[in-house]
Amino acid sequence: MYGLVVELEIGETEADRAIEFLHQVAVPTIEQGSGLESGTWMRSRDGHRTCSVIIYEDEQTADAAAARARRGPPPGAPSRFVSAEIFEVMAEA
Repeated sequence: MYGLVVELEIGETEADRAIEFLHQVAVPTIEQGSGLESGTWMRSRDGHRTCSVIIYEDEQTADAAAARARRGPPPGAPSRFVSAEIFEVMAEA
């Protein structure tokens, strides 16, 4: 398994829109993709950054998802792309 770690920035006045976008657009879109094992979406305490950890069944699927993430959110989304990186899963609890 491989994990995709994605970081985004959220505009100062966009916190509520970002949560709505996550639940209505981002998560459903990711769930429809192939190879998804699990996903966790987190927000910094100050509400201006997110970190997502999305686990895929194989490296190729994770690479394809990272390429999509690097294109950034769609126009009008309340967030800005920062980074996407793939990690090999070594253990789970």
